[in-house]
Amino acid sequence: MNIEVLDKINALEEKYCQGCLLKELNRADGSKTAAHNFCIHECSVGIAIRSHGNELQ
Repeated sequence: MNIEVLDKINALEEKYCQGCLLKELNRADGSKTAAHNFCIHECSVGIAIRSHGNELQ
């Protein structure tokens, strides 16, 4: 089961997060921490990744 969840997380990250323009803009305007915070709390893909991550706990 954990492998399936990790595969889902990796697929989302590879498809949507690598090269994300919003992530790059947030890094340029703020900091790496601000970009990370945006991705986890405001981005729909980040929220989906976080929910899958909660399944691992």
